[in-house]
Amino acid sequence: MEKWATKEEIIAVRERLEAADPRWRRPAAYAVGVIRDGRTEFTLTNRGGNYLPAVILARVAGHSSGSAAYPLSVEQLETAEAELAPAEACADFDHPNLRHWRDLIAEVTGKGGQLIAVFLGDLADEPVDEHDRALRSALDA
Repeated sequence: MEKWATKEEIIAVRERLEAADPRWRRPAAYAVGVIRDGRTEFTLTNRGGNYLPAVILARVAGHSSGSAAYPLSVEQLETAEAELAPAEACADFDHPNLRHWRDLIAEVTGKGGQLIAVFLGDLADEPVDEHDRALRSALDA
């Protein structure tokens, strides 16, 4: 299994993935949440950073730029988790998204619910849907 043990390796991978999609624009914020009982909940949000997990999640979800929400299957999040896992070898970063994605996979597998990936292109834009609004609320909390 490939491992990215240094900051430089992680930056190189991120830059390569970002360059692979000429339409890619880094989101102002993003997160993976769970829809359950008509509510979208986010327990980890990312604003202005953590772009390697962002680009990996975006590739799996089919996102390039702007604000949008994407229902994810457990298998899709497992794919994103596997693609991000080599970064765990780098002790210079904490890897909260990797741990969170693993927790969400276990949670949805055990309790049910629908996974959702939400990307916000610009925090000044109007929300595009209820999932976008839920992420903005979580960012403000």
